[in-house]
Amino acid sequence: MRKLFFTASVLPLLVFPGLAPADTSLGIRGGTFGAGIELSYALSQRAALRLNVDGFSSGTRSKSQADIQYDVKAKLQTASLLGDWFPFANNFRISAGAIYNGNKFTLKGQPTGGTYTINDVTFQASDIGSLDGTVDFKTAAPYFGIGYGRPINGGLSFISDLGVMFQGSPKSTLTATCGPSAPQGGPTCTSLQDSVAAQQASLDNSLSKFKYYPVFSVGLAYTF
Repeated sequence: MRKLFFTASVLPLLVFPGLAPADTSLGIRGGTFGAGIELSYALSQRAALRLNVDGFSSGTRSKSQADIQYDVKAKLQTASLLGDWFPFANNFRISAGAIYNGNKFTLKGQPTGGTYTINDVTFQASDIGSLDGTVDFKTAAPYFGIGYGRPINGGLSFISDLGVMFQGSPKSTLTATCGPSAPQGGPTCTSLQDSVAAQQASLDNSLSKFKYYPVFSVGLAYTF
């Protein structure tokens, strides 16, 4: 029985000479996805699987787009499952995988000087009850990058990533309600809805350049 156990233990090392004792590391990190945790599991000296969960919520910031001032809030939520390859059997890694992209921006339009200018049409503040919007992304996105860190051997180590999430073109949604001076069904209210639809198309066009999200993070991990 002891010989059988010994043979079963050694055989994988003979068949797969690169295989290492399966070490696990747990880390904390911060970067363009916000703050998060990283769990990595070594499959061999040259391969590992990694799970990352990150998030961040921002305060309100003012941004202008096409003559409209928006109060913008960002909520970042991502989870990634990555495969790491260590071509030189050291800490340098090449990573690829899939990311759940729950990032979202919410917008609230504000009048400038008592008026709104939407698609080159000026409306009085009283014409608009509310002007709200969101910017969403595809929930699944591929990732490719390089980094540093490997769950081999024990102790504390530095970790980092530099790569790109291919998120595609973001999509916006703009909605407006008519105010007390623009009753529903009236010409001003109709003009408002038409202008908001055109403004949304303009916003989508301006967002099309954000197909690629830069990913950068640094942190510390402890390997058990």
